[in-house]
Amino acid sequence: MLCHLDLRNSFRKGFLEAEQTIDRVKRVIRQCLRLSPDAKLEDEMPLVGGEYDLDSLDILLVVTSIEKEFGIKIDDKAVGRQAFASIAVLANFVDSQAK
Repeated sequence: MLCHLDLRNSFRKGFLEAEQTIDRVKRVIRQCLRLSPDAKLEDEMPLVGGEYDLDSLDILLVVTSIEKEFGIKIDDKAVGRQAFASIAVLANFVDSQAK
């Protein structure tokens, strides 16, 4: 039973951390695109080809802002267009780089 509780707590902790990362990524995107704080950003919203359709300069600004926000360095070769498929995918990418 203890093992089951540990797994559930671990899952919950991981879920909360992922939610915090998504919220922080959304905050960065709002700042970079100069959106209002209450602008609705869905987790699965595409960043390239979607409503806001980030171009290469927007992506560069988001990447450098994420580096500052999360205290990480993202290798130019590590980030590709696929990392910007959606906000959730970008948050997962950020988490993978932070570990």
